[in-house]
Amino acid sequence: MTTCGYGCYVILFLISWIVLYISLRGKLKALESRGIVLGPLYLILNVRSAGAALERSFRGSRRASRLISISPAVAAALMIYALYFLSSNLWSYFAAPRAFSAVIPLVPFVTVRSPFLLAIFLAAIPILIIPHELSHALAAASRGIGIKGGGFLLVTFLMGAFVELDEGSFRNAKWRHRMVTAAAGPTANAVIAGVVLALLLTQPYSYLYLPSYVAAPFYRPEAGVLVAGVVPGSPAQAAGISTGTVLLSVNGTPLDDVGALGGLNVSAGELLVIDAMSGGHPHTYYVRAAEISGRAMIGVYAADYMRPDVQLPYLGASADYFMVWLLMISFAVAAFNMLPMAPFDGAVFMDAALSAAVRGDASRRAILYSLYALSALLLAGNIALSLMKFGVPSL
Repeated sequence: MTTCGYGCYVILFLISWIVLYISLRGKLKALESRGIVLGPLYLILNVRSAGAALERSFRGSRRASRLISISPAVAAALMIYALYFLSSNLWSYFAAPRAFSAVIPLVPFVTVRSPFLLAIFLAAIPILIIPHELSHALAAASRGIGIKGGGFLLVTFLMGAFVELDEGSFRNAKWRHRMVTAAAGPTANAVIAGVVLALLLTQPYSYLYLPSYVAAPFYRPEAGVLVAGVVPGSPAQAAGISTGTVLLSVNGTPLDDVGALGGLNVSAGELLVIDAMSGGHPHTYYVRAAEISGRAMIGVYAADYMRPDVQLPYLGASADYFMVWLLMISFAVAAFNMLPMAPFDGAVFMDAALSAAVRGDASRRAILYSLYALSALLLAGNIALSLMKFGVPSL
C-alpha cells in the first residue's frame, strides 16, 4: 500500500478547491450579491457595511490622525531599505557569495511545512494584516477619503485582508493624503516589529537569537556560562542540566565565559562537580565526562552569559521562538510592501509623491513605470538566485 506524500496532499487540496468552484459556479452571482466572490483558487469576502462603520469610527480620530501623519517618513525609510537590501544582496551573489542571503517568500504548505512553524505563521497573520488594514482605514477616513467596504481573502494557501477605498475620492484627494493612506499600513507593521523587538530585549536569552549589534547595547556581561542547548543522551542531560542553566564553576574553577569552559583540562570518565544557577536557584550537578566527537565533554551548547538591562518575567522558549519569527515576518512585510511596484503599497505611495514633484502625467508615468520595472527585477532576481543557490526551502 503506497502512502500519499506531501505533494500528493497539496494536489488533492487544489483539486478540491477547483471542484468546489465548479460545483458552485451556477450560484456565483447570488454569492456576489452577498459580498462573496469565489474563483478557481481564491475566495473574497467583502463586507460592504464595514466601510460605513469604519468611516464613522475613524473620521473623528484627530489624535490618532496626527500620530499617523508621521507614517510617510517611516514608509520612505522602509522603501529605501528594501531597495538597498535587494540591490546589495544581488551584488553579493556575484561579488561575495558567502554574504548572499536567501530571499524566498514564506508560503504555507509550500515553503513552510513544519507543523510548529505553520502554527506560528498562521497565528502571525491576523497580528500583521488587521492592524495594517485598520491603519489604512484610519488614515483614509480621517482625511475625508471614502471607504466602500472591507473584508478578507484567501488565495490558494495565502490569507489576507483588505479595505476597499472609494476610488473617486481617493483619486481626487490631495497627494499628501494619498501618501499617508498608503504609508499607514506598512508603518503599522514596522511598529509591530518595534514592539516585539522591545519585548524580546527584556527576555534573558533573546541575545542568543538576535544580531549582536542589536542586542549588545541592551545586555551586560555576567560571570558564568549559559547552557543554550543540551545534547540528547549526553552526560549533562542525564545529570538534569537543562537549557537556560548558568554554569558558574567546575570542580571549584570559576567560569567567567565560554573560553574558560573550553580551557578546562577534563578527561573522559572524570567526575565533575558543577555549581550552577537553574531556575533562579543555586544547584550542584555531578556529571561524569564522556568522549564526544573525540573529546572529553559533558554535552552542552554553551554561550557567554549576559543579562538584560531591563528584565521582565521570562515568557518561555516557545514565546521567544514565536516573537523572533513575528519580528522577522512583520519587518519583512513592512519593508517589502513599500517596494515601488504594483500591487504593493509602495506603488501608491510613490505615485502620490511623484504627483507632487513631477509635472506632466507622461513624465510621472515614465518614472513610475521605471521604478516598477526596477523593483520587480530586483525582487525577482533575488528570489530566482535564492532558489538556484539554496533550492526550495522546507521550513
